[in-house]
Formats: sequence, C-alpha cells, structure tokens
Amino acid sequence: MDLLSFVAVPALAYLVIAAFVAIDAVVPAFPGEVLVISSGALAAAGHLNVAWSIAAAAVGALAGDLAVHGMSRRALPRFLERFGVGRRLKSRISRAHERMGSTSAAAIIAARFIPLGRTTVAAAAGVAGIGRRRFAAIAFAGGLLWAGWSVGLGYVTGTVTDAPLWLQVAIGAGVGIVVGVWVGAAHSMIRTRRRMSERARAAESCDEPSPSRRHELVA
Repeated sequence: MDLLSFVAVPALAYLVIAAFVAIDAVVPAFPGEVLVISSGALAAAGHLNVAWSIAAAAVGALAGDLAVHGMSRRALPRFLERFGVGRRLKSRISRAHERMGSTSAAAIIAARFIPLGRTTVAAAAGVAGIGRRRFAAIAFAGGLLWAGWSVGLGYVTGTVTDAPLWLQVAIGAGVGIVVGVWVGAAHSMIRTRRRMSERARAAESCDEPSPSRRHELVA
C-alpha cells in the first residue's frame, strides 16, 4: 500500500486508519499498528494532522475491541458450553478475571500495548462476562493512550530522522514491539508476585490456630 497515495484527501486517510485499526482487532495480522505509526510520520512531514490521526486510531481501536468483546460474550460462550474442554476453559477465564479484581482495568489497558494482547484480552473479557459499558470505558482509555503513543512514535522518528518513510515506520514499529514485550513481561511479573503474596497470606491464615485452639494450647 502506497502511504502517500491517499494523504491528498486527509479525511479519507483518517477513515482508512480507523478501519485498519478496527479490523486489526479481529484479524491480528492486519497492519493496523503499522498504519498508525505511519500516520505519525506523515504528520511530521505535514501531510496529516496529529490530533486527527490519534482520534481516528482511538475510534478504530474502540470499535474493534467492542466487536471482539461482543462476539466473545455472545457466540463464544455458547460454543464453549457444548464441550467439556470448552466449559473448563470458560471457567478458568472467569476465575482469572475474578483474581484480577480491581486490576482488570489495568490489565485491559496494558494488553493494548502487548503484541496480540488486545485481541486476547478483549475476547477473555467477553467470555468472563465483563459488562459492555464498563469494557467500553476501559477499552477507550487504553485505545486513546495507545493511539497517542503509536502516532507519537511515528511523529518523533519522522522529526528526528531524515530517513525514508518506510525506515521511519520500521524504527517506530521496532520500538513499539520492544516496549510492548517489556510491558507484557512487567505485567506478568506483577501478577506473579501478587499471586505469590496471596498464597503466602492464605498459607499463614491456615497455619494460624483458631481462637478455641489457642485457648486449648494455653490451658
């Protein structure tokens, strides 16, 4: 796709950005993120507007996330209920979201920056039964942060380098992947430490004698 072929009509470019990002949620191999980073580089060159590029990417992100969430909340649970393995998988997903508790919002937002995390978490949230309004609010916040970050990557690389557009996009995408992997690793470490702390507290409460037992020991 020639990125310069449609910038003469900016409104069309923003629609294409939103559409690509939305489709990217359902088809992760679709180059939605690459186009968003490209829009930042094109904005640095004066072809597009930064604010409108961010808005288009955020709207597309929300639309795609809601589509995945809606399909996973309706069709996928019914499909999983048909099989024993599916029922066990659904139960595990629900338990995972229960364990996350109030941090589920942070998990959904963080997943937006992790490669393939967006689709996986949106689907899991749908299966776990997270409400559409609550998910939409969280997904919009995550999509807006991600859109600003991705457009910013392209804009910075386009501003500080005189490299060709394809190289600017490649640099921005590379940085985005590295940061996404780091975010995923950090989030996994935080969750692991939280689970270990919860298990340690549970073990301590089990080892602690009950009041009646303490009275017997004192007597």
